[in-house]
Amino acid sequence: MANFAVENKKKHIKMNKLNIFFQHFIIFLIDATVAVFVFQILASLISYFYFLPTFSGLCIVWILYYIIAYWRYGRTLGQAFFNAGITAENKKLPLGLRIVLRESFTSFPAIVLWVLGWNQLIISRTFFLLMGCFILLLFRRKIFGIAIQNNEVLPERKPKLKLGYIYFLLIIFGTLARILNAITTNDEIIYAESPLYAAPRPTSHSVEEYVDFLKNNRKEINDYVMELFDKYDHVILCERHHQEMTQYDMIFDLITDKRFVDKVGAVFTEIGCAESRKAYKKFAETSYPNDTLVEKGLASFMNENQSVHLLWPNTNWFNFLKRMYYFNHQNSKQVEILFADRNWIDRDMLESRDSVMADNIVSTILSDSIQKSLIIMNYRHAYLTPGNCGHYVEREFPGKVANIMINFAKPDLISAILTSGDEMVKPIHYGKWDVAFEQLKDSDFAFDFSKSPFGEDRFDHFFLPANAVNALQYQDMFNGFIYYKAPHEQYTSVGYPYIFDSENMNKLKDREHLLKGYSLDAWDFLKDGLHVTEGKKIYYKIYQKENLVFLGVCILSFILNFIFIILEREYRPTDLQ
Repeated sequence: MANFAVENKKKHIKMNKLNIFFQHFIIFLIDATVAVFVFQILASLISYFYFLPTFSGLCIVWILYYIIAYWRYGRTLGQAFFNAGITAENKKLPLGLRIVLRESFTSFPAIVLWVLGWNQLIISRTFFLLMGCFILLLFRRKIFGIAIQNNEVLPERKPKLKLGYIYFLLIIFGTLARILNAITTNDEIIYAESPLYAAPRPTSHSVEEYVDFLKNNRKEINDYVMELFDKYDHVILCERHHQEMTQYDMIFDLITDKRFVDKVGAVFTEIGCAESRKAYKKFAETSYPNDTLVEKGLASFMNENQSVHLLWPNTNWFNFLKRMYYFNHQNSKQVEILFADRNWIDRDMLESRDSVMADNIVSTILSDSIQKSLIIMNYRHAYLTPGNCGHYVEREFPGKVANIMINFAKPDLISAILTSGDEMVKPIHYGKWDVAFEQLKDSDFAFDFSKSPFGEDRFDHFFLPANAVNALQYQDMFNGFIYYKAPHEQYTSVGYPYIFDSENMNKLKDREHLLKGYSLDAWDFLKDGLHVTEGKKIYYKIYQKENLVFLGVCILSFILNFIFIILEREYRPTDLQ
C-alpha cells in the first residue's frame, strides 16, 4: 500500500507539472495572438503617417501589452482565462517600475527583440545576449519580486464569456485592419491577382519627403554615371541578385554608350575567373559565320572555365557576353571585359576571395595602364568598408573610387533559415523606397545619396555581420543610386542554349570530379529549358509567407476561443511561476 501511495503521488506530481506546462503554453498562445491583432489595429491606425515594421513593431506592442495589462489589471487576457495574475512580493522599487523592467528585458518578445533586432547577426554578441537573458529568466522572480500565479483569491474581473467576446472582437478587427491596410498601400494588380502577396506597406503620404527629393534631383542613368567618371577613375556598380535579367539591359546600354566607350572602355566583373581571360579573348576574337556557332562557342567557354562554381547557368550573363561579342565585332573601338574572380579550382582561397578579386583588378589596372574602369560586383563585394573588394580597390586608389547601388531588395537570413534555405528578399526599409519610386512615372533614373532622405536612412542592405555597418547610413556606403525597372518588372532566368551538349557535359563532369561538394544533379531541371521567376515572386514572396503565418494565427485564435468559450473547460488552480 505504501508503494502504491508513493507511485500515485509521483503520478500526481507529473500530471500537475504537465498541467502547469499546458497552462503556460495556452496562456502564451493567447497573449501572443492578442499582441498580433492589437499590432495590426495600431499599425493600421498610424499607417498614414508612419509605417510600423512587422518584426520590431510586433515585439514592442507585445511588450507594451504585457506592461499595460499587468499595470492596469494585474493580468493579461490569457491569464484571465485561468484566473491567474501577478502577485507582488515586497521590494523597495515601485511595482510599476518592476513591471516595466521585467517585461522589457525578460519577456519572450523582449528577448527576441534584443537578440534578433539587430541589422547584422554577430555570433559572439548573440551568444552573450542569450546568456544574459537566460540568467535573468532564471532569477527574474527574485530580481523583480513578481510572480504569476493562479489564485482563487484574485477577483474575477471578467467572466469567461465576456473575455471570449473581447478575444473574438480582437480577431475580427485585427484581421480587417490588416486587410484594409494591405489594400490601401498596394498596387491594385498585386492584391487583385495575387492577394497573398499583398501586405501592409508604407503609404504614399509617409514618403512625401522622398518623392519631393526625386522630383528635383533625379538624372538620366547614363548621364549620372558619366558625371561620376568626371570625378572618379573607377566606379563600382552593385549588382542585384546574380540571376536578375533586366539589370544587364541597363548595364549593356551604359557600357555601349559612346561616351563610355570613348572615355572608359574597361569593365571588370566579379563573374568569371581571371585565369579565363585568355580563353574568353579567343572566343571574342573568333569570327563565327552564324549565330548558332556563336552560342555554341560561348556555351563551350562558359562550361569549361568561366565560374568558380561548377556551373554558372544564369541567362543574363550568357546573353550579356553574346551581345558584347556582336557589339565589339561591329565597332572599331571596343569595350574590354575583364574577369576578376579567383581560380575556380583553388578552393583554399575562399576566405580571401575579396582580396584576390581586388588584387586581380588593381594589378590589371596598373599593368595595362587603365585610366578608368567600371567594376561590377554583387552586394557586399561592392562596399567600400573593410573586408570587401571595394575597400581593397579604394585603398589602392584613395579618393578615386565611387560606388553605385542598383534598386533591389536585401537578402533575409532569418526567413531563409525558417523556410529551409529558400532564399527570399525583403524590401529596403520595409518597402518605403519602393512606394516613393512608384509615385513617379519614369522607371529609370539615378541620383546622389548625399544630402538626400534616402542617403540619411540607416543602412540595411545586407544581413551578414560584415564590418558592423548597422550604425552607418546609405550615404556612408554608396555614392549613388540607380532605379531601373519596378519590382514587378524584374525577373530572374536560369539556363542558356547548348548548356548540356555532349561535349559540354563531358567538361562539366570533369569539373564535378575536381570540385568536391558540387553535383550536376542540382541542375537537372535545366534540361527542360529556361527556368524563369517573375519579380512578383521574388519581391513579394516574403509577404506571402507573412500572410500565411497570419492566417495560421487567425485559425489558432478561433480554436482557442472555441475551447474556452464554447466548451468552458475548468482547470485546477496551480502555481504558474
